[in-house]
Amino acid sequence: MEELWLYCDICNEENDHQVLKSRTSTKRGFSFQGVVKCLECNTTSSKEVNEEPPISLKLRISIDDETINDILTVDKGILLEVGETRPHPNGLILVTGLELPNKRLNQVYSQENPIVWAKKATHSKIRFAVHDSEETHSYKEEFEIGVEFNKGMKIKLEDNVARIIGLTLHGGKSVNNAFAFEIARVTCRYVKEESRFKSRYKDGRKA
Repeated sequence: MEELWLYCDICNEENDHQVLKSRTSTKRGFSFQGVVKCLECNTTSSKEVNEEPPISLKLRISIDDETINDILTVDKGILLEVGETRPHPNGLILVTGLELPNKRLNQVYSQENPIVWAKKATHSKIRFAVHDSEETHSYKEEFEIGVEFNKGMKIKLEDNVARIIGLTLHGGKSVNNAFAFEIARVTCRYVKEESRFKSRYKDGRKA
């Protein structure tokens, strides 16, 4: 079953959508026209998506006392921020600086073509969106990059237990399982559990 992460006008937020009928092209970026069904509210609608080709930014990775020149590929319109982690073919990196001519910034959009300074990361911050009846709560938690998440598993966020209903990778692809460094967003629903429930994770590792 093919799925896309799209905005739902009924739910008023982005959700997983099942593709019922589609026409796609990858000649210049990614374009999609088709009929989809929201997996949250089951509403069927027509959608059109047009994404431009990704941008290649100059990347400077610090490893010990050495700086390696590389390339970071990101989508146009992405807000880059110092302190965030981003996927890279050689492993997760932590952004330590963003440089424009004669200027150092804490955040900048990708189309401004900054030089990205980074170092290899050992942990990744993941954004959680947890549905609770008509409300959605947002959290950010840090995990070791090798921690694995699966759709359907239970996790503990603060003092509440939630079940994972969606995993979205950097770039927007929806998957059933992924490692922490690959994940941009985890969508959950609160579930009722006994107070003795113990989280599967402790300090970034399975308990």
